Amino acid sequence: MSINSYESDFRPNYELMLAGVWLIGGAAAVVSLIYWTRMTLVSALEMSFFFFAISSYQVVQALRRNRRMALLSKQERTFLSMDDLRARLVGESQGLFLGMGFDWTLARAQKVADLMADTTRYDLIRSAGRGATYLHGIGYEEERDLYMDDGSSKGHVLIVGTTGAGKTRLFDLLVTQTVLRGEPTIIIDPKGDQELRNNCEAAYQRAGRADAFAFFHPAFLQESAAINPLGNFQRISELATRIASIIPTDGKDNVFQSYSQNALMSIFFAVLMGGTTPTLMDIQRALSHGFAPITHRAILGWARKYQRAQAFRLENGLEEIGSKNAALRFSQIEERRASYAVEFYRRLIADDATAEVAEMTGLVSLFEHDREHFSKMIASLVPLIGQLCSGPLQYLLSPSREEGRLPPSGKVVTLDQVIQNGGGLYIGLDTLSDEIVGSRIGQLMLADLAAIAGKNYNFGGTGAQFINIFVDEASEVASAKLIQLLNKGRGGNFRIFVATQTLADFEARTGSKAMAEMIEGNMNTVIMLRTLAADTQESLSSRLPEVPIRYIMKTASTSLADDSLDTGYAVSHGERLMHEMRPFIAPQTFGDLSDLEFFARLPRGELLKGRLPILDPPGDITHLPVQTESVSTALRQLDVLINAPDLPADPDHELSAGISQTSLKSPLAGRPVADPPPVAPDMMADRDPEDRPGPLGQLLMLLPPIWIKILPALREEDMRGRRERANERS
Repeated sequence: MSINSYESDFRPNYELMLAGVWLIGGAAAVVSLIYWTRMTLVSALEMSFFFFAISSYQVVQALRRNRRMALLSKQERTFLSMDDLRARLVGESQGLFLGMGFDWTLARAQKVADLMADTTRYDLIRSAGRGATYLHGIGYEEERDLYMDDGSSKGHVLIVGTTGAGKTRLFDLLVTQTVLRGEPTIIIDPKGDQELRNNCEAAYQRAGRADAFAFFHPAFLQESAAINPLGNFQRISELATRIASIIPTDGKDNVFQSYSQNALMSIFFAVLMGGTTPTLMDIQRALSHGFAPITHRAILGWARKYQRAQAFRLENGLEEIGSKNAALRFSQIEERRASYAVEFYRRLIADDATAEVAEMTGLVSLFEHDREHFSKMIASLVPLIGQLCSGPLQYLLSPSREEGRLPPSGKVVTLDQVIQNGGGLYIGLDTLSDEIVGSRIGQLMLADLAAIAGKNYNFGGTGAQFINIFVDEASEVASAKLIQLLNKGRGGNFRIFVATQTLADFEARTGSKAMAEMIEGNMNTVIMLRTLAADTQESLSSRLPEVPIRYIMKTASTSLADDSLDTGYAVSHGERLMHEMRPFIAPQTFGDLSDLEFFARLPRGELLKGRLPILDPPGDITHLPVQTESVSTALRQLDVLINAPDLPADPDHELSAGISQTSLKSPLAGRPVADPPPVAPDMMADRDPEDRPGPLGQLLMLLPPIWIKILPALREEDMRGRRERANERS
């Protein structure tokens, strides 16, 4: 479109008017030629063919325009089977399928502005109550499959949409694809969407990897697998930091958090010296029963490992204390054992300073610390650990085969194990029932994932192209560890999909605008579904450039004229082509999106408008892949068999070869089959039934072919008449 030209796509349908004018002109020409020149009808039609041809062309153009206008109100739902999705992945192996749509260009932004200026048509479309269908209807004719290449998704993906807009369906689509691609997939779902879990599990079963999928949910103890969030670590300081990161703080004074972290390091060291894998229950015991039991066990484990010559003497001393003080309470006996072990350790390191272990010295110091002061310093840690070890969580978050503390399912996994095996894990947090505990569990899982990302960054990953992490309702688990995972996860091949209802949720949850901006700033790709929050709309729109939008400014004025003139007033009217810089997508547009429709901004500036398909419910997962070509061929062959009078006698015949003799038997077998009659192409076959023109419109679209067919016959009839009249004159 030229800078000095402008034509609204929503102008009146002048093509239909022109078609009528040309049709009337053609009819008038035929009548005039017959009346004034005594020309035959055939000759008059030939002479006026140009009029009717132009009329037919204008009718076709008018119908196309009407179709484009009808598409503005169209709302289509596409259902996708697992086989259809697998076929799309085969075609685009380097990207993820997002749905059907088109590029959002300046021309389409201009059309939206023009439509909103046409208040009559705009109100008619909105009165249907199906949202702003015109946003997708503008590009329906150029709709194609949309893909997000792996380079775009590697920088993490932010998904924004209100309740019911389609976030879960998008997660469903993306998760299924990562499963089909054989990539490790972990879903953290605070609300616990049952359909998402079922579809994920069905995807693994259809892929023949049912054993690679695990399920965690505090509300389903009988089915859930257990996860030890402390089972993966390189140094004990990692474990202490992992727990300390989820301790509630005011964000100003972290002295209590730091003290708790040091205490946790001593606890984990003692557990490891005792020869067992740390769990949350070990922390619970140390905080509840005191440090005496773990202290003397840790010193004994240290002696067996580094001071074997003295370990036997220490072990005998501890047993002797137990036998001599059998009448005392258990706690008193443990205190005396711990005191004896501490004195034993100090005598050893006094004789050999090289035997001192810093972690052991810290544990001894913690054992001898004032109990009242210690209780005050860990006041924030105690309730946190109590929440994570209460009820079924003691089996789901602190599994131990040595202590017989296992879930009913008997399945125990770690996040690192899932990733190394290329498996899948669905983590339901059940925040609707218990928001605080669910949020803490999610944060703990993210802290574990951050540690795995760090390990992969330092020592190399699993070899998988991507480790996919899906976090729904991410504000529920927003924390410093999420930011760390977003910052550093890319180097460890982590690809993170974060979904939220509004951008303000991050600030409200973290209590820090800076943290919320850091989360948003680490997302290179943004998928925008319907959102009603004004600040979120403004933020999403501001991420896009401004573009020049054209419009016609009309002016009209009247004024009194000079008395010397004959006229008593003057009238002026003018039109000016104007343009102004407007947002590529207006903020309010995000609130008008229909369900399952979205805008996607990719890292390199591409802007897509799309709609999401709906994956078919899992149903029976034991079905075979469908090949469209073979099915269509079989249907064609079956149609020939039903309608033809004969069947082929030769078993090697082209038709017989494609049909199983066991699946189809006929008493007519052995007779030759006739070739099927040619079928004329249906001009309307590719159209939606709702969008097809009426009978009159279809007849007008066929005018050119009709003229082509009837004109030769009319010409032959005219020549026969002329020969007969010439014979009569002679």
